[in-house]
Amino acid sequence: MIINVLKKFYSQLKELIKLKKQEKLILNINKKPKVLNLNIIDSCNSKCTMCNIWRRDEELEISPDQLGIILTDPLYSELTHVGVTGGEPTLREDLYEIYEKLIKVLPNLVGLSIITNAIKEDDVKFTIKNINNLCKNNGIHFSAMVSIDGVHEVHDKVRGVKGNFQSAIRVLEYLKNELKIPVSFGATISKINAWDADDLLYYAEKNGIYGRFRIAETINRLYNQNRGKIIRNFDEDEAYNLVILFEKIKFRFEKNMDYKRTYSSTQNILLGGNRLIGCPYHSNGIVLGSKGQINYCAPQATDLGNGIKDSSLKIYKENFSKKRNILQNKCKNCIHDYHAPITYNEKLKQIKDYYYKKILTISKADLALYLSYILKKIPKNSNTYRIFILGWYGTETVGDKAILGGILNYYQQKYNDRVEFIIGSLYPFITNRTCLELNIDAKVVSTSNLDLLRYSASSDEIVMGGGPLMDLNELYVPYIGFKIAKKYRKKTTIFGCGIGPLKTDFFSQVVKEICKLSDDTKLRDKKSIEIFNNYNFNKKASFFGDPAKGYIEKISNNFTDVKENILSCYLRDWTFEYFLGEKKDFKEKKKLFERSIANLIKEEADRLNVDRIEFHHMHNFVLGSDDRDFSRYFVDQYFKGDQRIFINKKLSTVDSIVKVMKKSKLNICMRFHSVLFAHTLKTNFIAIDYTLGGKIHLFLEEMNILKNKRSLEYLIENYSEI
Repeated sequence: MIINVLKKFYSQLKELIKLKKQEKLILNINKKPKVLNLNIIDSCNSKCTMCNIWRRDEELEISPDQLGIILTDPLYSELTHVGVTGGEPTLREDLYEIYEKLIKVLPNLVGLSIITNAIKEDDVKFTIKNINNLCKNNGIHFSAMVSIDGVHEVHDKVRGVKGNFQSAIRVLEYLKNELKIPVSFGATISKINAWDADDLLYYAEKNGIYGRFRIAETINRLYNQNRGKIIRNFDEDEAYNLVILFEKIKFRFEKNMDYKRTYSSTQNILLGGNRLIGCPYHSNGIVLGSKGQINYCAPQATDLGNGIKDSSLKIYKENFSKKRNILQNKCKNCIHDYHAPITYNEKLKQIKDYYYKKILTISKADLALYLSYILKKIPKNSNTYRIFILGWYGTETVGDKAILGGILNYYQQKYNDRVEFIIGSLYPFITNRTCLELNIDAKVVSTSNLDLLRYSASSDEIVMGGGPLMDLNELYVPYIGFKIAKKYRKKTTIFGCGIGPLKTDFFSQVVKEICKLSDDTKLRDKKSIEIFNNYNFNKKASFFGDPAKGYIEKISNNFTDVKENILSCYLRDWTFEYFLGEKKDFKEKKKLFERSIANLIKEEADRLNVDRIEFHHMHNFVLGSDDRDFSRYFVDQYFKGDQRIFINKKLSTVDSIVKVMKKSKLNICMRFHSVLFAHTLKTNFIAIDYTLGGKIHLFLEEMNILKNKRSLEYLIENYSEI
């Protein structure tokens, strides 16, 4: 075991050393480029909101023969791939001859590609078909990308051409299904379509098409320096929503690790950080413009010289100080989606994360405890009481946010604000957003690294704050936190949690151990207290209820009770963990359940004669399932053509949910905390018990309002055939 670990570590260390050496040599004046970005035309037939090429008068571009002369220069002798872009390349009537010349004059050529807007559908199909045949006959790999920035009118608005979405989809399907060439879509996100990119992802997943998403960047060759109002000018909500969109793309859509790394870098920049990845134009790329202009990269293009008039190699070398200047002063803030091999810093982080995952597990809790002895402790002010709140933070729903608000209110009152809050989070950027929404002063640290150990040993009280103690691998968070806290004689508290569902002996035992390690156990429901007391410890759990309830009561008066003629829904995807039968039966039951919910909504909307059926969402993050995705699917499946439908694509907060619940004639609730919110706010609501007699039933029973419940069996029996 130890020998294998040492071998792994040695291999990783060698890779780090190799990467460090490579990065020292990244700007090598004698290294020739492998990739050419060929901007073959300086005009376009779209009117894109993030580009100004279309505003320029058409000028003469270099001919195929002139291109051939340029590319015979020694600078291009090692090129293996050429990407043809514009403008719109297919507007050139001699585009086929351009590709012929590329194949003829580049001896090491392996691949060619093209990006098209597909506006002139028939011309694009005809041109690409001929180019594909040319490449096939010469053994050259060929691929295409079609620009698609949204669904239907969103794309047409961005591109400034009505009907372009449909032509783009038809071209993409033609290239994919008939020509059988590798094809993808390229989505450019600006302020214009920032809230619509999720719709495109849903469309792509539904229709089995692949593409990549990028943030619009100021690119000199696109003459868009004056488009600052829509390029990288996102407000806090837009930027955050894009960050969680890219997390969703990484989690379930993108398979290529290099592209995932690019998305992580984009996220970091949107969160205010720097570029995390390298760039092929540091060492392997070169840009050639439609007039023969030479540039080191597209975003920072300032013409170095012209390949028709002078040697490209000479131009490339004589201006090399400008390349160094770009790397030193521009690259760290560049969000353009150039993909490159892994960097030293990325690899170092990967290695750290690898060992954190090895250590931070339930089975390695004793090793984590040992490490806590040798790690440096986190100093604190002796006049404050430090509370380290653990839980499933970093994936929090709106309900979890209200729980956190309730817990913090409790401790602020108890210690008269002489308290310091540390919140452990699986995804700190999520919890930082929660703190912003709740206007709370807390330090957020990662529970996926050694901060979990440091703060568990350095805090006065460690709190498992809300959420269920159930079958989750992330139980390592409270388990390790509590084990360390007990060794350092710190207080441990379970606050507002439920126990279960627990289906396996392993997790049942872990939850029992967490409960055993707890000094003060405040549970949210009587069933959980019963489970705790059956452990037969020499202590009892107390009933506190759900901390979210107190928080909602506190803020309720901030919002008006004036009703509008709307019915609001708070649905979620029903997953197998809540089904009691076999997997083979689940799919059919799920369909019946969904159809029954849809029919219930329609019946209630008709009964109340509402103007709008609104879908709002208790969760926006991919882990735990973004409810907005379910709404897209649900409406698409069961409400096509219903003019009353509104899907709220914006971010959900505690305040936004409370506001809409209070103004709705009826709230149809499925997520547990939507039920709790609706009841606490004294609204008219129906609770869909997807937990099959679990936490929703128990809450309604304790509140003596089972009349509001609609069980799965009841819904299927009464609504599946309407």
